[in-house]
Amino acid sequence: MESTKEKVKLDQVLKFLFSTSNKVLINLLNGVFEENFNVDEVSLTVSNNEFIEDTLDVLRGDMFFKISKNENQKASYHLEFQTKNDSTMIVRMFEYGFKKAKEEADESSHIKKIIFPKQKVIFFEENKNIEDKLRLNIVFPDSQEIDYTVPVLKYWEYSDKDLISKKMYPLIPLQLFQLKKELIKANKNNNIEKMKELSYKAKKLATKLANESKELFDSNEILGEDFHKMLLAIQNLIEYLNRNFIKDEILENEVSRMTKTLYDPEVEKRGIEKGMEKGIEKGINKGKAELLIKQLLKKFKNIPAEYEDKIMNLPINIIDKIGMDIFDIDSVEELEEYFKLTKV
Repeated sequence: MESTKEKVKLDQVLKFLFSTSNKVLINLLNGVFEENFNVDEVSLTVSNNEFIEDTLDVLRGDMFFKISKNENQKASYHLEFQTKNDSTMIVRMFEYGFKKAKEEADESSHIKKIIFPKQKVIFFEENKNIEDKLRLNIVFPDSQEIDYTVPVLKYWEYSDKDLISKKMYPLIPLQLFQLKKELIKANKNNNIEKMKELSYKAKKLATKLANESKELFDSNEILGEDFHKMLLAIQNLIEYLNRNFIKDEILENEVSRMTKTLYDPEVEKRGIEKGMEKGIEKGINKGKAELLIKQLLKKFKNIPAEYEDKIMNLPINIIDKIGMDIFDIDSVEELEEYFKLTKV
């Protein structure tokens, strides 16, 4: 049985990737929903995704966004991530949409009006039974009928080049997930030669995706924080595939070294330049520590002030280690183990 520590869940990686910069997220929503928002003219916020039921149970969707151009021009968006085909998905989408519309309804108007967010489901595993739209027929007591539909994005139809051309950058690392089907088949057949071939294929693909991410960073399409998150996602997806299917003793280390050679020199270079401008040699460590604190806040919502102080004074190697292990850290308290590695 796979341990929780070893299993990197797809939704966890996705939500991590969807915590990238607003510029990147706006471009992503443009690509997914076929919009044309100018990143310099709109603002984006990630909105509430949890709704309390009458039974006090929590209904939890994946990602909700709000894009605003001004006070009178606002649009709401909802994304759900799905691996396998699920016939109940359309009912859940209606529930999520209704709850969000109700939450944002204008209570001051004489005639109540609720506006559903623009919705889409991203399916990741190829399945010929998944159609282009999910459909639900709603029949009211007076025989009035409404056809409720939600469009589908079939991820397996997109190559890395397609994602780049549509500026759907956070979805690039998920190209690795498409190896899962072949890996399951090779495992089932105990095909050792095929597994070796797929191990090489995974490493080659990870390298390609990482280099494409670096090109986006070099061309200022994504920020340093976005680049770092994409590399972390690539590394953690490799760990997930390796520990559950490939089981190649050197694969993870090779990919880890590769991502470090791409990211660390750039961060150090920019940190040194910043330090020279300010006359501060600690620019590199401070920048990495601040980035790590932001990532931890994204994951845990809150961390003790004393932990933030300790992180700001950690040596660079410990900061890097926490950053690379962030998917495996289940609670803030686990940071204590990293603090013990130094004299903080």
